[in-house]
Amino acid sequence: MSPLEINIFAAGPSGLAVRLLPLARVLEDYGTKCKIISPIAWNSIIGDKLGRISYYALTHPPKAYIETMKKAPNIVIISNTSTPQIYLFQKILKSKRIKVIFDLYDAIFLPVSRLFGSHIRPGSFYLERIVRDADFVTVNGHYLLEYAKSWNERVAIIHDPIDIRIIGPKYGKNSSKVTIGWEGDARVHHENLNMLVRPLERIGKKYDVRFKLVSSLGDPKVKQMFRKLESLIEIDYGPDHWLPFKEFVKLLLDIDIMVAPLRKNPWYEGKSALRVGIGMAMGLPVVASPVGEQKYVIKHGINGFIAKNEDEWYEYLKLLVEDDKLRKIMGKKGRKTAERELSLEVNGKKLYKIIKTVAES
Repeated sequence: MSPLEINIFAAGPSGLAVRLLPLARVLEDYGTKCKIISPIAWNSIIGDKLGRISYYALTHPPKAYIETMKKAPNIVIISNTSTPQIYLFQKILKSKRIKVIFDLYDAIFLPVSRLFGSHIRPGSFYLERIVRDADFVTVNGHYLLEYAKSWNERVAIIHDPIDIRIIGPKYGKNSSKVTIGWEGDARVHHENLNMLVRPLERIGKKYDVRFKLVSSLGDPKVKQMFRKLESLIEIDYGPDHWLPFKEFVKLLLDIDIMVAPLRKNPWYEGKSALRVGIGMAMGLPVVASPVGEQKYVIKHGINGFIAKNEDEWYEYLKLLVEDDKLRKIMGKKGRKTAERELSLEVNGKKLYKIIKTVAES
């Protein structure tokens, strides 16, 4: 029996690196042949504003669409893109009896701007029809699951996967101080990081701790935000440039508590559990906002804490700073959650089963 052939049309570099490439590697371990098609890098060619317009006009190289229609793979996965040409591409694939799985990992159906008093939803062009007509839909969490279910009953959650063979429990201690850590691109998380300033200020007045960002990427706004805390606690802003993945993981090894603040709004409700999942995979206790998929993954008081306001952020961080034993107990339970629900192995296997079922139906 010949292997299943899968063409994956990616939406952007972040989803490609975090979600699609790791999952494709697992699919190939199961004997499939995966071909990933990256979008045209319009932003680097003509700049951000014109790049966005060009992206919606032509997302991927035309040659990739033509070759896919000619060679007819068993499955085409279209990722997080709902432009008119993608809708037309899906219609042609369906007419050729090529099965389509639509992968949604952001709330791209939400309005992002206004024109003449009306909400504009550039990401939602044809989205409902693409979701409705797909042979299956995969999403990264419950919020997007509910949206997709309103258009298609064939939906399942595939978490942004964590390779628990690479991201594992730390051993020993690299710092004499308890280190509270955050990971991500701080340049796009100003409002979320600002939620930590007051709780950390209160912690710093009572305990000798560190706060580590991986990474601020040299953003002056982030440094300005935390500057007033530097007299109270040691702050590590991380490198000012992106590092290879293995180097990035090394920067997390001296963290004792992982934090994941998120403002409550519809966009963040559509975010995955990746940030808390990384902490859990490392065997760290996590403190997070009850927003997005992280509120489903964290069992409050068991494998982490859910903090709803400044006082709760302070109280839960205080508990974990004071109690090394509690940190270890929560960290072990979080690791089990990562292994059972969030791992690359578990989610890759689940996606393979979906692909096989769709291909055989």
